[in-house]
Amino acid sequence: MSRKVEEGTLRESSTIEGLAQSQGVRLEEVRSLYESVLERIKQEAVIMDFLPIFAARRVKELLEGRKPEELSEKPEQTI
Repeated sequence: MSRKVEEGTLRESSTIEGLAQSQGVRLEEVRSLYESVLERIKQEAVIMDFLPIFAARRVKELLEGRKPEELSEKPEQTI
């Protein structure tokens, strides 16, 4: 694994953990939502450098707009 990929992966893990902690949501749920968002925006992106930033922002917006009980009931919410 290249150093750039390792750094990106570590940064993304840190971002996911921070989102889970700040939003009071289980890490697994945030990771799943983040991966879904990231995959969706990768399909439409031309430049990939900032995708993790956009994905984190979108996940935060989604989590802030949901009630805690909705997180477990609707994990496949449209992104």
